[in-house]
Amino acid sequence: MNALVSKQTVEEIVAARDETLRRFDAAFDLIAVADAAVAEANKMWRVAAPDQSGHWSDQDRECKAFFSAVRVPNKDEYRRTARKLVDVTVWTHIIEMSGIEALMDAQAKKELRDQMKYVPERTDRHGQLINQEEIARMLPEVTVENVHATLDRFLLDSEMIFRRGIVNVFSKLDRRFRSHDGFKVGSRMILNYIADRDDGRVRDYGDKADLLHDVERTFLVLDEKDARATYASLLARVKQERGGGWSPHQSEHEGDYFKIRIFKNGNAHLWFTRKDLVEKVNKILADHYGEVLGDGMTKEADPLQDKKLTPARRFGFFPSPEAVADTVIRNAHVLRPIEGEQLRILEPSAGTGNLSRRCIIGMSHFDNWSAHNRERYAKEYRFDNLVDCIELQPELAHQLTQAGVYNRVTCADFLAINPNPHRLYDRVVMNPPFDRERDIDHVMHALNFLKPDGFLIAVMSAGTEFRETRKSIAFRELMEKMKAQWLDLPAGSFAEVGTYVNTILMRVRKDGGYQSRMLER
Repeated sequence: MNALVSKQTVEEIVAARDETLRRFDAAFDLIAVADAAVAEANKMWRVAAPDQSGHWSDQDRECKAFFSAVRVPNKDEYRRTARKLVDVTVWTHIIEMSGIEALMDAQAKKELRDQMKYVPERTDRHGQLINQEEIARMLPEVTVENVHATLDRFLLDSEMIFRRGIVNVFSKLDRRFRSHDGFKVGSRMILNYIADRDDGRVRDYGDKADLLHDVERTFLVLDEKDARATYASLLARVKQERGGGWSPHQSEHEGDYFKIRIFKNGNAHLWFTRKDLVEKVNKILADHYGEVLGDGMTKEADPLQDKKLTPARRFGFFPSPEAVADTVIRNAHVLRPIEGEQLRILEPSAGTGNLSRRCIIGMSHFDNWSAHNRERYAKEYRFDNLVDCIELQPELAHQLTQAGVYNRVTCADFLAINPNPHRLYDRVVMNPPFDRERDIDHVMHALNFLKPDGFLIAVMSAGTEFRETRKSIAFRELMEKMKAQWLDLPAGSFAEVGTYVNTILMRVRKDGGYQSRMLER
C-alpha cells in the first residue's frame, strides 16, 4: 500500500478547510448586510409608492431574479451545510491521496463512498430528525486528529480490507468457491455473460465488469504496481480489440496477468498466467478461511464406508450461531400433532446444545401469542419431545447434563456408538465437524439412528456440493437417490464463532420419501 498522507500535508489541508469555512461565515455576514440593505431599499420604495402597484409581474424572469437576489438562510443550517459539503469533498481528496481505494474491491469502495456522500438532514412534521443513522455513517468532521485517526484505522485494517476484497472477488468467480476447502485458485476461471449474446458487444459496466476489474486490481497490488483506471484495464482493451455491434464471435486476448477467451454465447474463460501471484492469492484465501482447513482435500479421499475415527482438530467445535440454529429448527418440524406419538430427537456432537435445546418445545415459546392461539396450540400439539445428546468433550457433556432438560446425555465419540434398534429417532439435528469430509462420515452414521420414516437435517460444508473426491461424489449420488434437499446458508454464517467456513443445510428422509415442504431460510 502507498504511504498514507504526511502529517504536514494533513495540517495544510485542514488549515485550508478551516479557512474555507471562515470565509463562508464571513460571506453569511455579508449576505445579512445585503439583506438589511435590501430591506431599507424596500422601506424607501414604500415611501415613494405606498401600494407598490405597477405594470410588472413577480413571475417575470428578470423580476423574479430581482426579488430573490438576496435571501438570508437560517444561520445554523447554513453553517452546518457548508461544513458538511466542504468535509465531503475534503475527505474524498484525502482518501484518494492515501491510496487506500487501491486495496478495495467494488463492494468496499461502495461502502466507503456511501460514507463520503453528503446526507441532508430530514425532519418529520414535528421537526424531529428522521435520518440520524444515515448522518452518523458519514465520515467525521475534518480535523487533524480525525484525519490521522481515520487514516490510522485504514492502515491497521488495510490487510483485512485487501484480504476481504480478495475473498469477495474470487468467491464470486465460481460457485465452487463457496466450498470451505475450495479456496485454491486454479489456472482457469469462468465468467458468464461478459459479452452480449446477440451482438457480441463486451459489457464494460455492471457486476461482471466490476468483478474483472477487481481481479486485475488484486494482481496489480500483489505485483506492487499501482491500480489502473478502468479505461486502461484489460476489459477496456478487450472491448476495443473485439469492436462492437457486429455479431456473436469468439476471440482471445492477453494481458499482464491473464489470458481471456470469449465464446459466442457471451461467456469467457480466464487463464491466470502468473503462478507466483496465484500462490499469493491462495495463501491469503487459506489464511482467511482458517486453520481448520489446513488438512486440505485430495482426490484420493476415502469412499463412504471408510470413516475418520480420530477426533477432528479442536474436536471440530464451532457451535451453531443463533441464526443458523433457528434456521435448522425451523426446517426440522419438531412440533408434533396431539394425536401423534411422542417425538424422539437426537443431536450427535451436541457441543453446547444450541440445536437440541431448541427441540424442547414448550408453551413458553408462545407467550407472545394471543390467549386464543396458545389455547389452540395446547389442544392441537404435544409438548413432550424426548431429546438425547451425544458429546465427546466431558466438560460440555457435563454442562448438557446439568441443564436438566434432556432425556439422555451420553459422553462419547458419536462415530464409536452403534444405534439401539429399539430406540431409534424421528429426527436427527446436527452440526458435525467439517474438516476432511468428517461431516459426510457423521451424516452417514447418523442415518443409522433414524426410524424408517424419520429424517435428518444437518449443517454441512458447502464443499459437499462441489468437491470432486470419491467420497463427495458418492455422497451426492446417494443423497440424490434419497431425494435430499439442499439450501445455501448465508456466507459468513459461522464468522461470529471463529470460522469463515461456508455452509449449507441438508435434509433427507431415511426412506428416501417425498418431503412436502422445501427448506427455507
